[in-house]
Amino acid sequence: MPDTRRVKRVEDFAAYLLGSPSDLQEILHNLHKNVLAEDNAVYVALTEKSATGDLFIIGSSGLDQESLIGLSWLRTTTQFPTIDCLNSGSDVYLHSKEAWLEKYPQSALFREKLGIEEILCQPIHWSQDSSYCLSLAFGAANSGKSRDLALLRTLGRLFETYLDKAREKKVVTLEPPTASMKRKIEALNDRHQGTVNLVIKGLNNQEIADAQGISVNTVKSDLKKIFKDLGVSYRSQIYAEMIDEG
Repeated sequence: MPDTRRVKRVEDFAAYLLGSPSDLQEILHNLHKNVLAEDNAVYVALTEKSATGDLFIIGSSGLDQESLIGLSWLRTTTQFPTIDCLNSGSDVYLHSKEAWLEKYPQSALFREKLGIEEILCQPIHWSQDSSYCLSLAFGAANSGKSRDLALLRTLGRLFETYLDKAREKKVVTLEPPTASMKRKIEALNDRHQGTVNLVIKGLNNQEIADAQGISVNTVKSDLKKIFKDLGVSYRSQIYAEMIDEG
């Protein structure tokens, strides 16, 4: 029998969600903090796959910047539950870390780093032009208590209703950035693209120099030109725009 206290909490969240929230990120934050917290939520994220196949993390809560940067490789892998959800338009549910390891061994280290024990990825049917996925990731469940999947799936339906209402009220915009960092990087020469990829992985100047067989001074000179070509001043801005684009 469902926990009536939880039902009330979900209903309270529905009232908030379908009211007049100012920002999608605020919604995800409140979902993570006020609705899923007692179930040891690790993160909640809404991801879009555009008609051209590009992936964008539209909003998230619970993920630190380093973890979000780590998700940038989503565009180059099929071994991730969110990708399966976006491609199939169906729920993807993993009940344990063992189930994740068996199905997605390539991303096992990422799962371990975040401490994910259970994840539910739900398709959000909102636009014919793109696919959307709401991902709810959790750590270990409280002893003797299983999560109510029916209630968690209810949250996905609430998001669909919210997005429809938001479109009518023009409360939020879910369009990807017009100036794509990915496109800017692809316009760089091969060596500079390699440098950016190493920057995204978190390597410092000496490590980049060692990986490319060049001097640290050459790396510094390359980064100066790369920053100018990408329209940024710091490597953290590359991270930020990559995060925005998913």
